[in-house]
Amino acid sequence: MRKLLEIGMEQIKKLLREMGNHALESLNSVEESMDSRFDSTEEIASRLHILRGEVLDIATELLVRYSPMAGDLRFIQSAIDVSYDLYRISRYAMEIERTLKITGVSCPFESSRHALKIVRDMVELAVNAFLEGDEVAIGRLMEMDREVDGLYINSIELLTEDSSPCVAVEALIIRHLERISDHAKYIGEATIYVKEGRRI
Repeated sequence: MRKLLEIGMEQIKKLLREMGNHALESLNSVEESMDSRFDSTEEIASRLHILRGEVLDIATELLVRYSPMAGDLRFIQSAIDVSYDLYRISRYAMEIERTLKITGVSCPFESSRHALKIVRDMVELAVNAFLEGDEVAIGRLMEMDREVDGLYINSIELLTEDSSPCVAVEALIIRHLERISDHAKYIGEATIYVKEGRRI
């Protein structure tokens, strides 16, 4: 029975790794959107929605069949949450692309590009930390999240002084990136919960 439980959890890890790769793909598409090269982030989000359903199916079967305990139970519960976080990341990426398509603005987006790089690194770091049980990486995630928060606050402050289309659209983009940053942080926090049984 233990072996079957482990096989199921490995399947979940494989799906989460695939979801993480797709989430990063959606963020790469965001960067292309800033240069008016639009990809289909909607298609990526749809794939993540399907993969999340597969995670839920396997997780439910493991919970019902094997009544996992302690760390195994925490991993399965957290994997469900992480699959949601990764799906939401792709949805925010889709919203950024949609915003750029609708507004049609052509701007440098320097702050957005900086925030995007941090967020992309955060997502990669968070997924690896969760799948490898790397608690050490969580401190770095928290620092990066604070940096993105600062960029968001700066974009809002700038908007009070300059309401030009470029400044307004950039503030909206960074708002979405700030939410993605939060989801990456949640994935990191799930690592602590799985390993230590405490929430931060």
